[in-house]
Amino acid sequence: MKGIGFGATYTLARSRDNASTIGGGGTVVAQDDRNLDAEWGLSSFDRRHQLTSDVSVELPFGPNRPWLNHGGFWAALLENWRGTANFTWQSGTPLTPRVTGAVMDVATGTNGTLRGNYDGEPVRVSDPTIDLFFNTAAFSIPSTGTFGNASRNMIIGPGSRLLNAQMSRDLGLGSRRALTLQVNASNLLNMVNYQAIDTVVNSPTFGQVLSVRPMRSVMANVRFRF
Repeated sequence: MKGIGFGATYTLARSRDNASTIGGGGTVVAQDDRNLDAEWGLSSFDRRHQLTSDVSVELPFGPNRPWLNHGGFWAALLENWRGTANFTWQSGTPLTPRVTGAVMDVATGTNGTLRGNYDGEPVRVSDPTIDLFFNTAAFSIPSTGTFGNASRNMIIGPGSRLLNAQMSRDLGLGSRRALTLQVNASNLLNMVNYQAIDTVVNSPTFGQVLSVRPMRSVMANVRFRF
């Protein structure tokens, strides 16, 4: 369509490994070095769904445009504006239920490698909240001297939805001078996106949201070129 361009990309992915040293960071120390098969699970960078889309628009006002092409106040006000917007939706990356300060870990100098016990209940909850992002009742602390049976990276972390937009216009001021007006909006719809989740089983904030990503912000720029 004249004056409008758009595109979209959807990615369905799955990655599994026993130590996500590429792209995902995370610990590379096994809970039990005599049972490396127990480390097999989702990669720390696994993201099952990802959708990105973008659109660019030139407003249909001014010379050689469908409307307000004969000059006047409104034409001068609205002509030569262009806008872009991009939207990203993606599912979360996986997290591991861990136990910190365990006697076994402290003795070996690898605090945080011990995983919790998984008791068989569903991990997901139908309506995640700040106080309960996943079902904490599905996990418990292993008995002293034993390893946890929870799988590595079995908790799916928070996804995100983000719409960013920009409007800009160039104003010719004669000769080689020009003025560019630009307005940038991040998280235009002001959607709440959870960021960090506490997955330490023996933490008082286990299962709670610890931080969120930035809310909406708008910034205006004026650039003079000569």
